[in-house]
Amino acid sequence: MTDLPFRKLYVDTRFKTFDSISNTDIKFQLRRPASMPVNTTFYVDEINIPYSWNTIEAGINDRLYVSSQQASNPLVYTILTIPPRRYSGTELATQLQTLLTAAALGTWAVGYDTTMNTLTFSANLTAFKIFTDGDLAIDTFFIGIDHTSPQSVNDILQIYGVSKNYVNSGIRPFTTGFLNLLNYQDLYLTSGNLGNFDSQGARGESSIIRKICVNAAWGFSIIDKQSGDTDHMGCSKVALSTVDFQLRDVQGRIVPLHGAHISFTIKFLEN
Repeated sequence: MTDLPFRKLYVDTRFKTFDSISNTDIKFQLRRPASMPVNTTFYVDEINIPYSWNTIEAGINDRLYVSSQQASNPLVYTILTIPPRRYSGTELATQLQTLLTAAALGTWAVGYDTTMNTLTFSANLTAFKIFTDGDLAIDTFFIGIDHTSPQSVNDILQIYGVSKNYVNSGIRPFTTGFLNLLNYQDLYLTSGNLGNFDSQGARGESSIIRKICVNAAWGFSIIDKQSGDTDHMGCSKVALSTVDFQLRDVQGRIVPLHGAHISFTIKFLEN
């Protein structure tokens, strides 16, 4: 006979607590508190997540950092804010060119290469630079930003590292990496109650209870029902009453689903 108070916990964000922050940062109140016996493990199964986020999300990845110089004038440092929405490669190129032109930073051309899935920036300037997050971490010219989390579009543009000495010009355009228009390729379900030292994330975090690959197109549901022995995590002697869950990206940021709901099952086993 098992001492488990229950074998399955069904979670649906429609039934989150009133003080939950969003549908991807929730608290879930158990109708009857439970204490898990010694040697209890759990795993996450039957995950259903609507793909309802945008290519560009406000306050997450909507900034492009640019410096520009015309003739002998001083460098001008500009932060452009990209409107949030879903973009194709062509639409993103057009939007960035519109923003750069509106900022009066010279005459710009931003082109989309359909074969290589890249953007190329060119301008009639003496010099210009598209800043990577690595550049921003050590640069002091952009005032009032969080240099460790600049909310840049660089994950979409796939530009990384430090390019401090790399300067573009009218005859030396800048080309991005292979565009990541998905925005998120993997999602991470985390929990402060159930997360433990059975896992370690890419940033060293120990709260991840399931990695979920994005296996659906926009407007469809991401379904994940697979699990293996290594997905079982310990929860011996854990007292459960109110359980928190968050859906995050690899940077640890909460994933916005714009009101869409997620559901999943926590399955418990006594070993």
